[in-house]
Amino acid sequence: MSMRLIAAALAVATALWGVLAWRSHLISTGDAQGAARVQAAWDAQENARNTATARDNATKFRNAERTAHEDAQRAAARRARDVAAAAAVRGLRNEVARLNSRPRPYQAGDSGLAACAGEARAARELFGESAAAYSELAATADELRDQVTGLQDFARTVCGARTPTLESAPHGF
Repeated sequence: MSMRLIAAALAVATALWGVLAWRSHLISTGDAQGAARVQAAWDAQENARNTATARDNATKFRNAERTAHEDAQRAAARRARDVAAAAAVRGLRNEVARLNSRPRPYQAGDSGLAACAGEARAARELFGESAAAYSELAATADELRDQVTGLQDFARTVCGARTPTLESAPHGF
């Protein structure tokens, strides 16, 4: 009878070992499936993040290119205005020099006419200098306008700000 007990105990032990081995196999299979699901979710999230980053980078690049192009266009227009203003000032100075080089239309002894001619000469010189100063001031104002335009464009496209209207901001600030 002891042999039967030993055989039964061995059969129970073998069955128990088989059940535990099967349980261990099921757990490892479940762990592998769970790990695969987690990895797939991680990969999908990483792909979505990479796609979003690439899309954002492409948008930033396009905005940077557009902004650089618009800045270059504004700079070219400003240079053209500066050249035209410099030509106008040069023409004005040439005209002042031509008027100042004319022969004196008054008698040598007439001091009133000489004073008027001197005042006219001084007025022409001041006018020429004022035109040059005005041209420089206009060039500075153009540069500042272009800078403000660029900053407003940046705020509108990058920061999502809206441009103020006269109804909402009476001073345009």
